[in-house]
Amino acid sequence: MERTGDLNVCHFVTYYLPVTQNWIYSQLAHNAECRSAVLCQRLVNPGQFPFDAVYPICRSRGQLSLPGRLFHKIFERYPLEPHLSTITRVKPDILHGHFLLESWRNYRLIKRLNIPLVTTCYGQDVTSLLRKPFWAARSRKVFELGAAFIVEGEYMGETLAARGCQKEKIQVIKLGVDAERICRIDGNINNRIDSINNTGDGDKKIRVLFTGLNREKKGALYAAEAFVKALSIHTNSHSNQSGNGIDLELHLLGDGVYRGRIEKILADAGVRQKAVFHGVTPYSRYLEILKGADIVLAPSVHAADGDTEGGAPVVVIEALCAGVPVIGSNHCDIPNIVSNGSTGLLSAERDVEALSRDIVTLAENPRLRAAMGERGAKYARVEHDISRQVQKITGVYREVLTAFAGG
Repeated sequence: MERTGDLNVCHFVTYYLPVTQNWIYSQLAHNAECRSAVLCQRLVNPGQFPFDAVYPICRSRGQLSLPGRLFHKIFERYPLEPHLSTITRVKPDILHGHFLLESWRNYRLIKRLNIPLVTTCYGQDVTSLLRKPFWAARSRKVFELGAAFIVEGEYMGETLAARGCQKEKIQVIKLGVDAERICRIDGNINNRIDSINNTGDGDKKIRVLFTGLNREKKGALYAAEAFVKALSIHTNSHSNQSGNGIDLELHLLGDGVYRGRIEKILADAGVRQKAVFHGVTPYSRYLEILKGADIVLAPSVHAADGDTEGGAPVVVIEALCAGVPVIGSNHCDIPNIVSNGSTGLLSAERDVEALSRDIVTLAENPRLRAAMGERGAKYARVEHDISRQVQKITGVYREVLTAFAGG
């Protein structure tokens, strides 16, 4: 990808690039005002996210890179080289750390340079991580060193300030998504509305999409329990009505420690056949699955170790952009993105009863789903469009540079 723009920015990421961090790629690919370079620990999925200026510390793969990776993991910091040589060659105007952790790992490097640092915080780096005393102490050093800290919502901003970051350094910029790419998906909101208007109820198979089987904060167990209960509620309410049955189907993306427990919940209820486990998929495949969803389920919770979304799951923003209503929890910044009763339905964390009722409500009301989806798409395609959001990020860069030059 050709680099353009009048500002040089070096981005710090851990790996380039997990599918679950696709929004970082969007920030790189859609910023025409900046020439960007990416400094990372090692390459992950580079074919999915092509970029011409990615510089990993660990260039080898497998066992050859293991000693360096263990060093980075144990000491949570990087050596000065090879990042220092890359920065000397690229000559950036701004350093941008993605996640507070990554800014800390490069702390010695940043202190050595006379270049301002911008850090974007995304969730765990300002919640469970900073509950640990040694990380709280490290973060205070980054707060002092950094020129600006970007968060995606007011809740995360308040959390960051409570952790010791100076309020005047905190900038709220909503997370951006590639609205144009999502809008190109077949089966978007216009097709959904046409289907419902022409047939009265659209496709009777209602696909409920959930992502996040690897972290407690995603609420996977509550999603599964609510789905099972929704099946029971719907089946009982229509047991004596021929022709009114709606076929609920749960689609799960990703993999992790909660997959086995969810399969057991479904199997014990005798509904394992109602679930489709897609595993870890490329981003393009994820969008294809999203296009076929009727409801996105996002029952995020505060985890036992303090981990939270910080802001809101990216899937919530992408769902709204695709015209899919969201059923979720009043967690962190989700209520600042999903308007309860307008673009989705929200309830308290861990409230399986409410989640199941909301699934049934949307499953049995196709016109309500369509109306919510249409309103959600109008909101997300304006407020979260990546082109607008990168302009705001670049605005922060320019403000920081102006202050730096005057200081």
